[in-house]
Amino acid sequence: MIRGLFLLFAGFLALSVTAQHDITKVDPAPPESAIATPLPEKQERRLKKYEIQELAGARQALGSQLIDGRLPKPLIDFVTHEGSVEQRLSVFEGGLVVVAMTGAASIRKKVLIPEDALDAYLEAVSPDGLQRVDARSLAIPERERTARLRVYREDGSHVERIFHPGRVLPKSLGDQLGPLRDLLRAVSEDRSVTSSVAGYEPQIGDELVADDHKVYRVERLIGGAGVVELRCLDAPATIFVMKSDLHLYFIGRRPQ
Repeated sequence: MIRGLFLLFAGFLALSVTAQHDITKVDPAPPESAIATPLPEKQERRLKKYEIQELAGARQALGSQLIDGRLPKPLIDFVTHEGSVEQRLSVFEGGLVVVAMTGAASIRKKVLIPEDALDAYLEAVSPDGLQRVDARSLAIPERERTARLRVYREDGSHVERIFHPGRVLPKSLGDQLGPLRDLLRAVSEDRSVTSSVAGYEPQIGDELVADDHKVYRVERLIGGAGVVELRCLDAPATIFVMKSDLHLYFIGRRPQ
């Protein structure tokens, strides 16, 4: 039942909350970065046709996420390392979720999940629940294949289990990892609320980085049609994109 609720949260169609902002709130696009992990072909077609937006009720995490002038406290860290591919999901107080993935391309995303969703994750993944997982029942990780789940207590201490990501896990650990894997997948595949380009209000002269890492400059805003004319600075090309679709084609702004 709990797993089903998380799948509803991560996969149902819903209006994501995106704030209108200028280029200063758009994240710089690092070299070799990507918008999202590729979707299966069937889902990719659905995305283009229906503009599916993941993470029901989630909000963009734009700008500083300080809480009362300090960094938010960590709540959950889940990291897997398999060869050259590393995936990390970190959950912080206030509902901040950060995903970092490295491999053929790098992905770094952040999003604010609703308070009730955060409470559900903390109920499913808890220090006491992880403490009850017998470390002796876990397969020993290999040098290039290792995973770690760390859950923090209110006093800052933590409980941690390290294990082999490709071996059968005891149910007590698998039940905690399931919701986190669903959240990791949803954030990594999302192209809307987890992108700082969503909700961006273009201005002439702004420079954006496309998913092929070519740089485009905003040349013209075409009236009430909401169309943006962009000129490529790396090749002789001009494209026209609906303002509402910029986040589907651009990773972020040009780094300084």
